Amino acid sequence: MIHLFNDSMTSLEHALSQIPAFSTIHDHLFTSGQPSAEDLQNIKAYGFSTVINLALSDADPHLEHEDRICLELGLNYIHLPILWEMPTAEQCILVLDLIDHLVQTDMVWVHCAKNFRVSSLMYLYHQYYMGMDIGTAQELLHQIWEPNETWTGIIHSVALQLQGRKATQEIEQSLIHPDHFA
Repeated sequence: MIHLFNDSMTSLEHALSQIPAFSTIHDHLFTSGQPSAEDLQNIKAYGFSTVINLALSDADPHLEHEDRICLELGLNYIHLPILWEMPTAEQCILVLDLIDHLVQTDMVWVHCAKNFRVSSLMYLYHQYYMGMDIGTAQELLHQIWEPNETWTGIIHSVALQLQGRKATQEIEQSLIHPDHFA
């Protein structure tokens, strides 16, 4: 469990930290396994505006009518399920880019059933969107789980695409500002 909260945790912060596989990425981005209806109330009370669910509606565990619960609480609810057995790089990059966009102005809570899908994406988010070194990102990932062969493969596939994107952006910058690399 990774905590952002300090030793003088409020009861609300304590409640959030008890959600299965709870993790903080930064001030605007927290992740976890499946929250309960009561957890969603606490997520709203803490100031989150958006919940993103990457699990399928029949995942174990799942929350019946999570969409309705979130909407009735005044939370934006985005359901972007990623198949456990067959994740695609395109889906993963869509989720990462969406998260990166939303956290510019909103507090976002991202979850799946056990925080395995999400933590795999956060491993990439830490490196390619936050500039974290690979060792630290890997340590944070392994606090949640050790990815299986499928998820190790998708992590490598998405990493290659994000490395390519970064290289392309650097080349574009060098063409706009030729003395950028001088």
